[in-house]
Amino acid sequence: MKTKTLLMMIICALFSWTAVAQNTDGGATELLKKVSAKYQTYSSMQFHYTLKATKEGKTLNTQQGDFALKGNKYRTSFNGQAFFCDGKNIWNYQKSTNEVSIYEYDPEDDENMMNPQLILKNWDKKFRAKFIRDEFINNISYAIVDLTPKTAQSFYRIRIYVNKNTNHIGRIALYEKDNTVYTYYIEQFKTNATLADTYFTFDKSKYPGVEVNDMR
Repeated sequence: MKTKTLLMMIICALFSWTAVAQNTDGGATELLKKVSAKYQTYSSMQFHYTLKATKEGKTLNTQQGDFALKGNKYRTSFNGQAFFCDGKNIWNYQKSTNEVSIYEYDPEDDENMMNPQLILKNWDKKFRAKFIRDEFINNISYAIVDLTPKTAQSFYRIRIYVNKNTNHIGRIALYEKDNTVYTYYIEQFKTNATLADTYFTFDKSKYPGVEVNDMR
């Protein structure tokens, strides 16, 4: 599964709790309402993450990235590429080739996997949620919730770990049908930073010699 699609799962988890709560049991409803209320108070969010892919107990690879969100604007970088979205346009920069592709931001485009508004709109139609258990990990108490897709997907479960002390998400694991597990460890979580709108646009002057592919 593409990392771009996996990153969508993080956005889902951060912004979709109210819709999810309509399809929960085992105490997940109240938990997700608390998480939703907490995240709704933030004007912006930033975090670093480590993505680890494992299969049958063996680590396949590890990547690191950064993510920032402000309203419908976002910026993320991972694995030698970066995405910028200002709510009107999306820039995808590839470091290896020093080129950037520009696309029009379309809230109704089902293929736009990075679109937070689209995810919010459709989340409750695609998943069910269930409280699994409480668990201590590294002396932190987590509540674990599983999300399962209503229709056939390449994955069969998304497991979300909620820090019970902060109501923040500490970990997200996606389970593929081929037994590969992609786990995001969310670190250095920051809120309410003052992020200028220009932070979410691609500044060509900072990338000398960049090749621009305007796909709009």
